[in-house]
Formats: sequence, C-alpha cells, structure tokens
Amino acid sequence: MLGNIMVIAFKKILITSGPTRASLDAVRFLSNRSTGRFGTLLVEEALRNRMKVTMVYGRGSQTPRSHPRLRLIPIETNDDLGRVLKRELSRGGYYAVIHAMAVLDFQASRVRKGKVGSRGGKWTLELKPTPKIIQKIKVWSPKSFLIGFKLEVSEPVTLLAHARRLMKESKADMVVGNFLTEGEDERHAGYLVTRRQQFEIKKVTGKKKLAKAIMNWVIKQS
Repeated sequence: MLGNIMVIAFKKILITSGPTRASLDAVRFLSNRSTGRFGTLLVEEALRNRMKVTMVYGRGSQTPRSHPRLRLIPIETNDDLGRVLKRELSRGGYYAVIHAMAVLDFQASRVRKGKVGSRGGKWTLELKPTPKIIQKIKVWSPKSFLIGFKLEVSEPVTLLAHARRLMKESKADMVVGNFLTEGEDERHAGYLVTRRQQFEIKKVTGKKKLAKAIMNWVIKQS
C-alpha cells in the first residue's frame, strides 16, 4: 500500500459535495438536506494521502479547513455545477472524480420574477427533471476514475439494482449506494459497488470508514 500512496502523492482529484439549489423566485429556492459533511470527510482523507484536491461544493455546506493542496470552488445551481465541471475536467489532469454532491433531480419549470407575495393565495409549482450531469463526466474526462453515489429509501435489492444501473449509464468505475434511513456517522452504511467481470459489492459501516474505504480503492487503482 505504501508504494501505491507514493505513486498517487500529489495527483489531482476532484470531489463534489453538498446540495445544489434551484430558484423559485427572487428570494426562494428548492434544495435538499445534504450538509456536505461526507464530502468533507472524503477531502480530508484525500489530503491525508497527499493528493491535490479540488472541492466543488454547494453554497452553505460544510467544507474542510484551508490547506495548501486544497482548492475550493463554490457553486449554487445545477447549471453552475455543469459549467465548473466541464471547465475543470476539460483541462485534463484529474486522476479521479468523486461525485458525492446531492444534485437536484427537479427544478421549477418557470422561475417567477421578483418575490411572490403571500397574499396572492395558492402557489402551484410545476417541476421538471434536470439533466444528469454525472453522465457527462466521462465525456469531459474519459481517463479519470469516476465514483458516483446513489441514495435510496427502499430495500437493499432495489438500492443495488439502481446503483448498477447508474454505473452502466454513467460509465462510473464505482458507485456508492446509501440508505437515507441508515442514520448518521457511525451507524451510516454504504455499499461499494465495483465491476470486474461481474459486480462486486462491499458493505462498510461508519462515514469515516466509508470515506477511507473509497479512498483506499482509488489508491489501489494507481
């Protein structure tokens, strides 16, 4: 393992983290519950292994302390994320991309101008699906190892089936399956789904252990 760490030292890795937002009017927006905590653990683990990290994070989410090998790029919307990823990845040089950001799957069909007043009565929102940014990452950076994430609230069989589908659609090298109901930190469980001749599945419990397991897998690819 020490030899792998020496090989990967100072290689560039990009990690996305936290939520995105979608405007409803001038002051309101849609978002989700992502805090950026797990993305921060991933960054800290990468820095511990001497990598150079670019962290693209949703505004308001948790980020690590400053570090000479860490570059922070805040974004707000899905469009912001797409522009930043295309710019960064098209330049080349990223060994791996860990796409842990909780990207919104829906946005408003129409953004209202100004602030919608509360005296106007009922406000009916129509939502439309957003483009799947993860499916573009391998187009922008074909040689980067790609790790995606899949969150579900159903049983393991469904979660793993959706993780395998995401792997095929995005050409990811690994997908991490998570349950919303697994709890936080030490009780949180994730399934690492990788592919050789067939799908390989490993369950890891605890967010710190999960972050370390993901980074160890990245290191072993060097």
